[in-house]
Amino acid sequence: MFNNWKKTLMAGVISLSLLGTGYVSHDLISSQNVSAELAAKNAPGHLKKVESSQLDEIIKRGYIRVGMTGDYKPFTYLNPETNEYEGFDVDAAKELGKDLGVEVEFVATTWPTMMKDLQADKFDIAVGGVTRNTARQKSAYVSQGYLSFGKVPLIRKEDKDTYLTIEDINKPSVRIGVNPGGTNEEFVRQYLSDANVTVVENNLDIPHLVAEGTYDVMITDTVEAMLYAKADSRLYAAQTDKPFTNSEKGYMIPRGDFIYASYLEMWMDEMELQGKFDALYKKWVE
Repeated sequence: MFNNWKKTLMAGVISLSLLGTGYVSHDLISSQNVSAELAAKNAPGHLKKVESSQLDEIIKRGYIRVGMTGDYKPFTYLNPETNEYEGFDVDAAKELGKDLGVEVEFVATTWPTMMKDLQADKFDIAVGGVTRNTARQKSAYVSQGYLSFGKVPLIRKEDKDTYLTIEDINKPSVRIGVNPGGTNEEFVRQYLSDANVTVVENNLDIPHLVAEGTYDVMITDTVEAMLYAKADSRLYAAQTDKPFTNSEKGYMIPRGDFIYASYLEMWMDEMELQGKFDALYKKWVE
C-alpha cells in the first residue's frame, strides 16, 4: 500500500515538473480540450438544441400581430371616428414593433375569447390592460408587470360616502354593471354575488350608465376609474388609495417559447430603464 502511495506521489510530481518546463504531451492537451468542450456544453445558458421561436417568425414575417379589445381606456380604445386604436398599450406595442424592426398589425379580440384567440395563433401577443394572474399563466405566458392597480368602485359623486366597502355594495338593492369575460366580472362573481348584477357587452358603455343612474356601481381597475371620474364630473373613483385588490398589468404570449419570452422581458426592462413606461403613464393616465 505504501509503494502504491509513493507511485501516485511520484506521478504527480512528474506531471507538475512537465507543466513547469512547458512540456505537455499531446494526450494531455487533448484530454484538457475534451474537458473544456464538455464544460462549455454544460454551462448555464448554453443552447444545447436550437429550437424555432415565434420571435424568429415575427422578424421574418416583417410584422407583429397584436391582439387587443379596444374597449378599455386608457390602455386600448378603438376610436370610431378614425377607426384607429389609441392608448397606453397601443403606443407600447408600436415601441415593441420599432425595437423588433417590424410593422405592427392590431387584431380585434374580446375578453371572453382572448385566451382562445391567442392559443389559436390569431395574434402573437395580447395587450391592452391584461391583468397578471395564475389562472392565465396556466394557459399562456404572462410577462412581468409594468403597472400596479387594484379593483375599485366607480360610482356617482353623490354616492361617494355610500359605496365604500364590499359590504356596502354586496346587497340586492345595489345595481352593478360589469363587462363580460375579464377580471372585473371575475371579481364581481366572487365577492358581490348578492348584488343585482348586469353584464354589459361593451365596457365603454358602463361609466355613462352609472352617471345616468342605470347602475349604481362599476367595478373596474384603479386607472380606468380615475380616467372616467376625471372626464365626467358626475362620477367618483372611490378607494383608489386603498383598492379591494392589488394586481399588475402585463403582456401575454403563447407559453413554452423561452426565446420569445426572454426577449419580451428584456424589452420591458429597457422600457422601464429608459423611462418610456413613465412617459406613457404621464401621457395617458395623469
